[in-house]
Amino acid sequence: MADRSSTGWVNDVRGSPRIEGKLEIATSDTGIFIGGDPKGLRSLAELLAWVANVDQGCLSHMPDGERFHVHLYPEDAQGFGTLTCFSEETELCRLDAKGTGDLPRHLDERQPPRRSLKEE
Repeated sequence: MADRSSTGWVNDVRGSPRIEGKLEIATSDTGIFIGGDPKGLRSLAELLAWVANVDQGCLSHMPDGERFHVHLYPEDAQGFGTLTCFSEETELCRLDAKGTGDLPRHLDERQPPRRSLKEE
């Protein structure tokens, strides 16, 4: 499992929805696979809505320019809930930066970089 203390600051995730049911997020030959039972998919939708609705400006512990995010891990009963053991570590992240609303520079480019999962 990844070291969760390496970011320099920690999101306050008290009160966040948890992944319930069965949820798998993995890479496939054709892209990213997200699958689950109805409870798992609904809980992912709730967690995504929660991340989207976080008021980054009220997070005094989060430096300006940072982006609110959460990490999901396979078989992580202590965190946001358990992804299947076949899942990849996954980050759900806001693209708008706290304090500025700036988006990552690559989003300003006219042609987004296109990469194949097979290139990795």
